[in-house]
Amino acid sequence: MADDIKSMQLYPRAERIYADLRAEGFADGSPVPVDVLNRFDQLHYHGTDALDAAISACGITTDDHLLEVGSGWGGCARYLAAKTCAHVTAVELQRDYDSVARDLTERAGLTRQVTHVNADFLTMEFAVGAFSHAVSWLALFHIPRRTDYLTRLRSAIAPGGMLFAEDLFAKAPPADAEDFARHLFPNSLVSLEAYQATLADAGFELVQLDDMTADWTAFTAERLAAFHAARADYEARHGSEGYAVIETFYDKMAGYFADGSVGGLRMAARTSG
Repeated sequence: MADDIKSMQLYPRAERIYADLRAEGFADGSPVPVDVLNRFDQLHYHGTDALDAAISACGITTDDHLLEVGSGWGGCARYLAAKTCAHVTAVELQRDYDSVARDLTERAGLTRQVTHVNADFLTMEFAVGAFSHAVSWLALFHIPRRTDYLTRLRSAIAPGGMLFAEDLFAKAPPADAEDFARHLFPNSLVSLEAYQATLADAGFELVQLDDMTADWTAFTAERLAAFHAARADYEARHGSEGYAVIETFYDKMAGYFADGSVGGLRMAARTSG
């Protein structure tokens, strides 16, 4: 699965963030503040505003131990740790992203608060109820065996803890299923109704469900337009091939929202028992 997910244009070249940091005056290996990293290390929508929504929904405090599934460059984990002083275990399947994330966390001075784990969440070991809450941004729909991973999430979270996620859901069959699968890697993309039902089946009580589809349709269209406008700057940092890869992904995502293939959601669910 770690190799297959590289078919998504968003995920090749984990090291590309270093070019952005160098362009901002931060040499490789030098310390870099979290607020600078946050300008480049957020792979979801609306940056740290989405993370503040999780802090509010879960009531995250300094005593909490959070689990993040699909942590990418570690941007969410670092922001949560820096803002709340909670400890975050950041689980990332892709070895190259995990490696870069560890380096960035060290450079941000947050190694005591953020633990990086390079593992498949479906097979990694953890103690039952080890985490106060679990969080995830635009990652769960990639993971196969939805019933299994929801059951594992339920087991990982202490009774009364929260699962907060922003995720995609299926709306209509895509016009080109093969192209859609190659660019989106949708292993657990289900309808909104099935999303709610499977959460309940796994032992979660849904306490918040926001349909983000209209918001994210506008966001992805605006992101694509802004990327086009900033082409010269991006190519100066990453080259024309680097630009083409990300432009393709942004174009595909804007199209999938615009044609009604996918919708977006923000949800918070409490563990029972």
